Amino acid sequence: MAASACSAALRLNSLNVDITLRPATDADRDFLYDLHCSTMRAVIEETWGWDDEWQARDFERRFTGYEVWVIEVDDERCGGLMIEATPESFVIHEIQVTPQFQRRGIGTMIIRSVLTRAAQREVVVALSVVPANPGARRLYERLGFEVTHEDAPRIYMQHKAS
Repeated sequence: MAASACSAALRLNSLNVDITLRPATDADRDFLYDLHCSTMRAVIEETWGWDDEWQARDFERRFTGYEVWVIEVDDERCGGLMIEATPESFVIHEIQVTPQFQRRGIGTMIIRSVLTRAAQREVVVALSVVPANPGARRLYERLGFEVTHEDAPRIYMQHKAS
């Protein structure tokens, strides 16, 4: 079995807030789906078009198929992380932060924690981004991710363990 990409509960004290990454439960399902819809709808509409039924089915596939984590700031849910952990890599499928908590360094801290865990396990971290989400691509590049290949509309990136 592959190692978990995150610890059971990660606590980061930074920016004068307590940031927690904890495993998602069924009670988090609606929050995480609403978060996906609110943060990704414009990107998905621009890239593929939005279909409510397909989005609900695909969310359920990801929710049950990947490691799913909830990001909390001072005990308030503010984001989600979906990762696929294999013996060779951690693949970040989604990282989303609610708009009111964006641009505070929370996503950066969470990704850095995944990178730290990957380095300890000596595995790479991979993800993909689409051109309709240039802010995410800039974040990933700033954190050291490099483009490995493109398969339109996806741009695949990887960060080697250090």
